Parts: sequence; structure tokens; C-alpha cells
Amino acid sequence: MIISLAQPAQAALLEQIDKSQSFSAHWTLQDWQGEFAQPTSYIQCAQEGGQVVGFIVLRGAAGQYELLNLAVCPQCTRQGIGYRLLVQALDHLAAQGAQEVTLEVNANNVAAIELYKKAGFVKRSVRARFYSDGADALLLGKTL
Repeated sequence: MIISLAQPAQAALLEQIDKSQSFSAHWTLQDWQGEFAQPTSYIQCAQEGGQVVGFIVLRGAAGQYELLNLAVCPQCTRQGIGYRLLVQALDHLAAQGAQEVTLEVNANNVAAIELYKKAGFVKRSVRARFYSDGADALLLGKTL
């Protein structure tokens, strides 16, 4: 597997992976193009056999980053791709002087929560009944 900086020309591929996820909010192609235009965005993708199989998106400034999106193709889950994307991004940001990464995750998304805990994230707070289905949002953070 190869992890590299994603390119704007890959926006449609990333949109397709995003749309394949079970959560309800998905980024449009226009959202992806806008994210690539953000000077403070850091977007990586994972490729296997020449195919994009996952991505991670973070945005930040002044040493503070927020993980905005992380996904892996449904047929490629449970292979460590998401964890490798996350750890490589955290290592890169730490080497660039970032001090903290935060994220929001649906409290019902057990697999994602376990992934983030494995990478050293801890619960900072809860947004009660944040999602349209009434689920809480957990705010997690990690000091780099």
C-alpha cells in the first residue's frame, strides 16, 4: 500500500469512497474541490494496486488540526488502512510542529472510536443528541 498526498484530480475518486460510507453526511464533488483549495488542508490517500482505497482529511493552523474526514472503501475495511492513514498523518503533522489534533465522531460508531483510541485519542467532551438520529457526538483529542 502506498500513502501519499492526494491530488485535486482525485477529488471524484475520494467523493465516491465517501459516498460508500454508512454515515449520513457526505461531501459533494464541490466540497472536495473546495477542500483541495484550502491552503491549510492536509489530504492523503491510500492506494493499493493503483486504486485509491482510502483517504484522510485534516485542516488546521497554528499547531491545531481537526480531522475532518477519514474513510476506507467498504471492501477494504479491517485491513489496517484507516489506522495507517491516521498514524502517518499524525506523524507528519507532529514533524511539522503541530501540537494537537481533534475530531468529532458519532458515539454509535464503535469501529471508528476504537480506531481513534488505538491511535491515542481521548474523549474531551460530548455534544448530546448532536446528530439527526439523536446520537451524541464525541469530541476526541490527541496531543502530539
